[in-house]
Amino acid sequence: MPTQAFNQTIRTKPVTIRYGPSGRGQILSLPTETTSDPAFLNLISTCEPASFGFEGRDVFDEQYRKATKLDITEFCSSFCPYETGIIDIVTQLLMPSVKHEIAKRPAHGTEVLSAQLAEDVRALFVATENYTGVDTMTLTKIITSRSNEDLLTIMRAYEQRYQRELGRVLQQKLQRDDMFMLDILAQVLIEDRAKQREIERKIKSTTGMGIRAELYKLNVYSGPSGRFRAHVDTPRSETQIGSLVVCLPSEFEGGVLSVSHQGNTVQFDWSASSPGGQQPSIQWAAFYSDCSHEVQEVTAGHRITLTYNLYASRGSGLLAGTKHSLDAINLPIFRPLMNLPGSRSFMPSGGRMAIGLAHAYPYTHDTLHRSMPETLKGADMMLYEALLASGLGFEFIRIMDFSDELDNFEEYSDGKDMDDSEEDPFEKNVFYRSGFESMQVLDSMIERSDINQGLPGWTRLGHVKWIRRPRDLQLEMAYLAYGNEANMTTKYSSAAIIVNVPSLQHRLQVLDG
Repeated sequence: MPTQAFNQTIRTKPVTIRYGPSGRGQILSLPTETTSDPAFLNLISTCEPASFGFEGRDVFDEQYRKATKLDITEFCSSFCPYETGIIDIVTQLLMPSVKHEIAKRPAHGTEVLSAQLAEDVRALFVATENYTGVDTMTLTKIITSRSNEDLLTIMRAYEQRYQRELGRVLQQKLQRDDMFMLDILAQVLIEDRAKQREIERKIKSTTGMGIRAELYKLNVYSGPSGRFRAHVDTPRSETQIGSLVVCLPSEFEGGVLSVSHQGNTVQFDWSASSPGGQQPSIQWAAFYSDCSHEVQEVTAGHRITLTYNLYASRGSGLLAGTKHSLDAINLPIFRPLMNLPGSRSFMPSGGRMAIGLAHAYPYTHDTLHRSMPETLKGADMMLYEALLASGLGFEFIRIMDFSDELDNFEEYSDGKDMDDSEEDPFEKNVFYRSGFESMQVLDSMIERSDINQGLPGWTRLGHVKWIRRPRDLQLEMAYLAYGNEANMTTKYSSAAIIVNVPSLQHRLQVLDG
């Protein structure tokens, strides 16, 4: 019997289902004659009405859901989604593996310099300590012509030799028109620190993220009028990322599965009259937990499915390196991302661009925040993989919008020119914090002046170029605030990736170099 797996036909054995009370169980083998096989008809009559979750309780309402089911304790099946290769495919599609580093970068010791770089270090010192003034021509020549790796080596050697940071020396001695050199050095340090954080976090593992499938229920939608209106599944665990629905071979009409997310809808027609239903076959669909889905009305026959909950888990990491479609440089987003630095119209002065995460994650959960960003999925995971491969400096941030608290707050002023961000109210009172942490409960009073000055660990975001605004909200903190009386206030955050974009001048120098 064939199993349809993204245009791959895999030979499988007939599916056996054992059900019934201990000592009096029955065995059903599929495919079978669904109108006359006693084991099939008995299975249909054995199933119980299926409920659905609503506001934390199980509800029975046939206007919303008309179906029957067997719980996992009441049956077992010989069908294995791992054996047929379905889970391998689902893992690659829903959770691309992060390619981990396999050798830790050694700690920084005394820099071993080439003759050219040693001369550069000496020349930079002379150029900044010259009694006749700063030699900006020498500084410009060295800083704009060396690679990022060489500049990093130069800065470390400079500090080791002269016991001072090159960046601080330039900050004190350069004129305003020459500050672009300081920007170049700052970008080199930002990129290096981002790489170091990634290496430190990932280095001791060569495994990527995988998916664990757990059989949940057997569901039967019978004609006429079997249905399940559009809904979003209730996650059974914080690590659940989606569901797998496997349609077993039986004769039915209707029952189309519609899956929707952010305005896009995909329909799966497994009925007898569909192209895939012309011969007995096993068909399936997998989707994320935050996707809305609906089983349209079954008009005839019995639609039997096995439902699996999909959980993020440590995977073998063996697939990412063998499938070209999972190589980050071949992801659809990689090439447009790499084309941006060469675009003369894209952020010519440089700055920061931000991309809000497209899916929901428990990134403020007490323990599960530690699984970020390994549990990123879909578009978020592809963006993460592409950024890792691109070499661009980036970090994950959480943002909180305090516009309600700070609008019309007269003390707002940090001495900076806010003309660029005044046009976008979203930027004015938004604060950010790097990484992922568990939510905070503060027992101290926080007033508007405290928020305006910046909560500990939080920084005003300022001007960024948003490619995609954040969508999901997670509880970030609870604190005491004063209204008519003191009360506990909650604030929610969103997650995003922020990317450091060098100036066009620097980007073109790198591309030419």
